Amino acid sequence: MFESVVPSLSNLLLKHHELYSGKCKAEYGEELLSKALKEAGFGSDWKPDYNHKSGLDQTTDTGIRISNKSGSITNDSVSISGSRLTKHKTLQDKLNFLSVKKEDYILCLSTDKKEWERGNKFYYFLVIDSDKLNYHEQEWKEKFGQQKHNSGKVVGWECVCEEYYADITISMSDQLWTKVKLDICEEIYDIVIR
Repeated sequence: MFESVVPSLSNLLLKHHELYSGKCKAEYGEELLSKALKEAGFGSDWKPDYNHKSGLDQTTDTGIRISNKSGSITNDSVSISGSRLTKHKTLQDKLNFLSVKKEDYILCLSTDKKEWERGNKFYYFLVIDSDKLNYHEQEWKEKFGQQKHNSGKVVGWECVCEEYYADITISMSDQLWTKVKLDICEEIYDIVIR
């Protein structure tokens, strides 16, 4: 579905690296993707307003809701951060919040740290159907601290399923982190910056 975005995204990333040596992520990645979506005919309502809305970063002209992520690739998975869930007091409240999807697809502009340390500017453009991250349907268990200061205390929650591993860490504003297996991605495209 998003293959037509890749040529424009590749060109825009090349232009980014004519100016910057660091990875393209956060709002810069969102903006480049919005431009690539427009050039590919999808359209985008993205604005540079730094709103940090939960889940939804931009919507195409046809109503496809997109969440943008900068992911980190390791072996057979990509790690992405999610919502901060502090205002939802119980684990069930957090899962109820996560069950309401604000996006249809998660588009990740991911990198492999080892590749970049070798000087290779490789990006992986990943498309994840957000319905596959069905956190509210999984079995969660408490995580306990291992450090001297928090030994035996609940420090968060985690779930392990076939498609992904997820955890919520109390000390990080109850932020959701997910390690998604690459084989559940709808699409994966390599982008090499020369």
